[in-house]
Amino acid sequence: MKLIGKYLIFSFATVALFGCAKMSAPTGGPKDTEPPVPLRSSPVNYSTNFKGKKFIVEFDEFVDLKNVSQELLVSPPVANKPKVVMRGKKMVVRINNELADSTTYNFNFFNSVTDLNEGNVLENFQFEFSTGDTFDSTYMGGIVTDAFTGKPLKDVNIMLYRQFSDSTPRTQMPECVGRTNADGLFIVPNMKPEPYYVFALRDLNNNMIFDMPGEAIAFCDSTIRPSFKPEVMADTIRLIEKISRDKKDTVFRDSIHTYTVMVTTLDDMSLNLFTEENHIQYLHDVYRLNRRLLAVAFNDPVDSAFAISPIVDTAYAADWCIIESPMPTDSVVLWITDSVLYKRDTLRMQVSYTMKDSANADYLHIDTLEFLSKPKVSAKSEKKKGGGLLAKLKKDGSEEKKEEKKKSELTIEHNLDSPFDLVKPIHLKTNYPVKNFDDSKISITKIDDGLESAVKFKMSRTEGNMRGFDISFERDESMQYRLVVPAGALTDVYGNINDTLKSEFKTQMRDYYSTVVLNIENVPCSNAIVQLLDSKENVIEEYTIGGDTTLTIEYLTPGNFICKLICDDNRNGKWDTGNFQLRRQPERVFYFGQTIETKSGWDIEYTWKVE
Repeated sequence: MKLIGKYLIFSFATVALFGCAKMSAPTGGPKDTEPPVPLRSSPVNYSTNFKGKKFIVEFDEFVDLKNVSQELLVSPPVANKPKVVMRGKKMVVRINNELADSTTYNFNFFNSVTDLNEGNVLENFQFEFSTGDTFDSTYMGGIVTDAFTGKPLKDVNIMLYRQFSDSTPRTQMPECVGRTNADGLFIVPNMKPEPYYVFALRDLNNNMIFDMPGEAIAFCDSTIRPSFKPEVMADTIRLIEKISRDKKDTVFRDSIHTYTVMVTTLDDMSLNLFTEENHIQYLHDVYRLNRRLLAVAFNDPVDSAFAISPIVDTAYAADWCIIESPMPTDSVVLWITDSVLYKRDTLRMQVSYTMKDSANADYLHIDTLEFLSKPKVSAKSEKKKGGGLLAKLKKDGSEEKKEEKKKSELTIEHNLDSPFDLVKPIHLKTNYPVKNFDDSKISITKIDDGLESAVKFKMSRTEGNMRGFDISFERDESMQYRLVVPAGALTDVYGNINDTLKSEFKTQMRDYYSTVVLNIENVPCSNAIVQLLDSKENVIEEYTIGGDTTLTIEYLTPGNFICKLICDDNRNGKWDTGNFQLRRQPERVFYFGQTIETKSGWDIEYTWKVE
């Protein structure tokens, strides 16, 4: 019971409510904060030999049903959803299915039952009956988390089968089912003491079948068999030790009361939910937010077979465009260099890319696309995959307004500020792809008490970005520097040159940073990726380790950090999801249980025993 705690206790305590009535507050009295109380039912809850087509539950007050069609979960599932209506203070549930013989049914209303006036929720209200002489009373509990982030997941179905094959969750409804709550916790009730196969599903179309691309799943590698075990519980009871003769003074003492309860042997099951890679390639959307700037967004990265060509009735240059994004990528960004093309209001393009047929064999698929110079972009389009690309292109497309004023200018943005970081590079970003650059014209000067000296530096293109440059150099703390990028140092693909960029900046103090020493023990794999993340889980630093080790992480700015370890079993440098058909689980992910806190001037050491 350690894992599911209060949730488990509450699930099996609802029957006790049927014997308790609640006094309603009189008009004008205190606000009602109590949920509705079920007073009686027909038949009684936990009946056997149920043969009816409906059951009725009467409450102590008028009740409202919130999203009951989505909230109500019936185990075992039924093909047709029950119809639930209110008749005064009575809830009538009509069963629109033939029920199986000698089967225990559980109707879990979760948070759908509330009082009419204040909306107080009767959490996890359940009604159960058996169509036979006895109840199936064993159960299992556990938690579902995201396989990559480790975060608990809500509204995931836990689906159990006694017979199982690769096609079972794709074609058959489960024999028992549960659902996770907001904390990712679940209970599957009324199981038989027999082996079960466990499958979890984030059911996008609410049909209890794994039948849609993008539905997240989890599965156990072997069967589970529920049973009960005794567990000793202990409560502290306060007893009266002594009362004074005048009855004005009472002495108490604490006494430990122990008792034995029967709990499930399966109360700490952990399921890691993942989404399989979907290799069915398809095109999401196309964008043209600048006459020169096109983008094609796919659901999955396209490879070197990708090709695009204009469909026009005039001649155009063979090198009519530059593809900014290196392959493979799911967002192909192109800059049109031929004015015959980019001056057109509408561009039609033929695009070819690799897809797979029904036999999973590759073939070349061809699409015809249309790009408008000023498309109307809907809010719905922004939410699609490729929406991040769209936001980026909107910013880049805004350069078109600047272009109207300065048609021949290649503009440069930079990340310089004072104080500037002691270790990160200077980053330059241009508005158009750069064809040529001459770093011999660029200079960094150190200014020390009025004395100026040249600083050696290395300038390179930012990986995968034709409009970005990184400049790295050794620097002193709290020192003044000047960067100069003279006019003509950069030339873009349209023949534009940059104007002069001159910026002075001062570097940060060394004692602004801190150093963290991280001792990693009990590493469960022979090849692992260790990531240091910020509070939003952006990667700050990344290391590859082969077992227990000590990492020294320097120049950390003040803040809070998260540490994550990925078992990179196939040694490809990234986390890989699972595959149900191949019975491959997602690569394991572990989080350090402590937040790494840094402050200026701090050096701190942590020990992480991975588990």
